[in-house]
Amino acid sequence: MLVGAPASGKTTLRGRLQAAGAAPARTVSLDEERAVARERDVAAGREPRPLQEYSATAVRRCEAAVAASLAAGLPYLADATHLRRRDRVAHVRAAHAAGLRAVAVLMPHLDPAALARRDAARPPERRVPAQVLARCAHRRGLLSAELLVAEGFDAVVEAADLPPGLGDLPPGLSRG
Repeated sequence: MLVGAPASGKTTLRGRLQAAGAAPARTVSLDEERAVARERDVAAGREPRPLQEYSATAVRRCEAAVAASLAAGLPYLADATHLRRRDRVAHVRAAHAAGLRAVAVLMPHLDPAALARRDAARPPERRVPAQVLARCAHRRGLLSAELLVAEGFDAVVEAADLPPGLGDLPPGLSRG
C-alpha cells in the first residue's frame, strides 16, 4: 500500500516498483478508476466532470477489486492516499484475514506549496484543489513508520530510503 498526499509521487513510485518487479501483479488505483468513470461519461455523451467528482464510484470499484484479489489469495498494490486510519486499517485487516502480509510504503512529507508545484505539472483534469492538498499535507505530517506498524502493518518502508535503481530493496519489499 502506498501512503502519501496527492502529488507526492505515489504513482511514479508504483511505476518504478512495477518496472523493477518489486510490486504485486495486481494494482488497485483510485486515480485510474476515476479516469475510467470519467471516460464512461464521455462515451455516453455526458459532460465530463473533474476527476475528483468521480471518487465515490472509484472507491466502490477499488473495494470490489480488492475483495476479488483477497478472495483469490492474491496480493495487490493499492495506489491511493491512504491518509485516513480507517482506510489503512481496513486493508491491513483484510490482508491478514486472507493470509497476506500488509506492507506500507510511506511517501515523504511535502508541504502544501511543494505539492501544489508538483500538482501544477499534471493535466488540468487531474489537478487536485489547493485546499485538498493542504489537508492531505497536514494528515501526512501526522504519520510515521512507527504509527503504521502500530496499526498492524507487517512492514513499513520509507519511500525516501528506497535505492534509486531499486537494486537492493529493504526488508518488506521483494521481487516477484
